Amino acid sequence: MLTPANAKGRSTKARSAKVTHLPKGRPPRDEAEARRRERADELLRAAAIVLARRGIRSTPIDALADELGIPKSVLYRYFDSREELVHTILRRFSDGLNELQSKPWRGLANNLREVIAMARANPSELLLLVKHCAADPVFRPYFDEVHSNIVAFTEGLLQRSSPSMAADATLRRLCSQAVAGFLLDAVLWWIENADTARDDDFVRWAVDSLDSLYRRWMPDADWTPRRSRNG
Repeated sequence: MLTPANAKGRSTKARSAKVTHLPKGRPPRDEAEARRRERADELLRAAAIVLARRGIRSTPIDALADELGIPKSVLYRYFDSREELVHTILRRFSDGLNELQSKPWRGLANNLREVIAMARANPSELLLLVKHCAADPVFRPYFDEVHSNIVAFTEGLLQRSSPSMAADATLRRLCSQAVAGFLLDAVLWWIENADTARDDDFVRWAVDSLDSLYRRWMPDADWTPRRSRNG
C-alpha cells in the first residue's frame, strides 16, 4: 500500500504518489478480487495526493498516470474515466465525514478528535473536498453535502439551547453557517500546518472558541448539563 514519504509531515506536498506493482500470477477468484480492491484503494489514495497538489482541472489523465508512475491503461482498468476516479475519492471521504456527524453526540471535543483523526489519515482527500471542490461546479455537491450536514446539526443545537435562537430562524441560520465555515477552514489549516503531537491543542482551542461564540450569541441559553438518552 501507499506509504507517505514522511508520516509526520505537515503538508500533503511531501507525500509520495508512486504506486507499487503487484506480483504477477493468477490467484484464486476470491484472492484476485481482494487484490483488485487493494489495488484500487492504493490508486485512489495515490491519485488524491496528486490531485490535491496539482488541482482537479489541472491534472489530465495522462499527467496523473505519469505522476503515479504507471501506464494510463492501468487507471482505465479500474476506473472508466478520470471523473469516475475523482468521484470515488470524494464520495468515500465525504461518506466518512457524514457518518461521523450521524453518530450519537458525545460532545464537541470527542467529535473533533474523530474528525482530526480521519483528516490526518486522509489529508489529501480533505484538501480536495474543502479547497478544490468548493470552487468546482461538478464536484461541489460533495462539499455542499458535508457543509450542509454541519449547518443542520448546529441549527438544531442552537434551537434547542436558546429561546431567542428558536424564535429567529435567520439569525440561527447565519450562526450555523458561520460555525460550519469556521470548523472546515480551521481543520484544513491545522492538518496542513500543525504537528500531529499538538492535535489536542487544536481541540481545546476549537471548543473554547465555539463556547465563547455560543455564550455571546445565546445569553438566554440554559447551560446546565443534562443527560439525554444517548448520554
